[in-house]
Amino acid sequence: MHAKILSDLAQILHDPAFIAEHRVSPKDFTRHRVLSFPVLVAFLLCAWKGGLQTLLDDCFEALTGRVARAVTKSALSQARKKLKASVFEALNDHLLAAIARLLPEPRWRGLRLVATDSTTLRLPNWLENHEDFGSQWDRDGQPFVLARALGLFSTASRLMIKSLVGRYDQAERALLVQLRPHLAHDDLLIMDRGFPAVWLFAYLFQLGLPFLARMDGTHWPEVQAFLRSGLQEAVYTRRITPRARRQARKLGLELSATALSLRLIRVVLPNGRIEVLATSLLDTHAFPASEFASLYHARWNIEEAFKTLKHRLLVEQFTGELPEAIRQDFHAKVVTANLAAALALSVQEHLPEAKATRYQPNFADILEQLRTRLFTWLLHLCSAEHLLDLLTLFAKTLELKRPGRKAERPKSRINPKPRRAYK
Repeated sequence: MHAKILSDLAQILHDPAFIAEHRVSPKDFTRHRVLSFPVLVAFLLCAWKGGLQTLLDDCFEALTGRVARAVTKSALSQARKKLKASVFEALNDHLLAAIARLLPEPRWRGLRLVATDSTTLRLPNWLENHEDFGSQWDRDGQPFVLARALGLFSTASRLMIKSLVGRYDQAERALLVQLRPHLAHDDLLIMDRGFPAVWLFAYLFQLGLPFLARMDGTHWPEVQAFLRSGLQEAVYTRRITPRARRQARKLGLELSATALSLRLIRVVLPNGRIEVLATSLLDTHAFPASEFASLYHARWNIEEAFKTLKHRLLVEQFTGELPEAIRQDFHAKVVTANLAAALALSVQEHLPEAKATRYQPNFADILEQLRTRLFTWLLHLCSAEHLLDLLTLFAKTLELKRPGRKAERPKSRINPKPRRAYK
């Protein structure tokens, strides 16, 4: 990863046109304050793992070299009201474009592999969040707030291409339609068992967007017939029913086709279980069936990405508690995770071939090193020598690759949630 990427991001943060686009009011960030636009954005990018006031003190100590109370957390709460969460989405777009120029992404038969999935976020129990994200109730009748976050994730480079935070009661498919403009015709969209629907497949087919989805566990007659047939692959045609058209119209979509053709592929796992994959890639010679099992397996990287956001970057321990602050925190953590992934990718690219096949950079260590440096990097230009020294350190902190390693998923487990009083 070249130091120019970080210097470009720093310059963008000081660009008057960029500031004007992502502030709430034209009067915001026009006066000289400690928490200027670049300082506020840089802080939110590295604000995790610690109390809010402690994080502020640590960042400004790293910046100035002095132990002093430069900014209070109350001042931060006031300043962030002037900031739109879109600033972090725009920074992510700039970052991905810069990485693509320096580190071309591997492709499978000309296609970029893009996984999609969602996760839930437990939000502070404030009235504004109930109104914005909807209400849920526990077994004792107590209300709480959940949001649903969905992402598009490049499985090869391990970068989050685009993400959004919506209401919990919005289905994954509806959120995916909102992110559809960020998919290209040379992307292969990989989905798990929560996504298959006739209207969604027909919509993607109509747009010319290739897709791959897991189908076993669904009750489609074509899937059941395929399982009984014993065939390794087959092409089935399904009529697009009026019900499917109504479901599409609820989201403002019109389906022009009358039928949908899908190629079903049987995958036998090492434990004997059978997976059924469906794809719109019907050409058996250009896209051999034997390669689809590994393609679908690569989808697991987005699960790991959400685990990083939740357990490494502590995205649910929000630095602000209202809807726009929640979106700021989430998208800021996505940018930080992508920066760390780009650093890891750069280290991996420069490892000797014999070592690169067996080892990979320690991602947790990269995140920790980034947390203490990112604030100053974005406000003071990062030197190439400094970054090179850090990449050299990362190259010495490797972990062994363990292909095929897995643990059985528990049948039932309570997901631990940190108590907000002890965040």
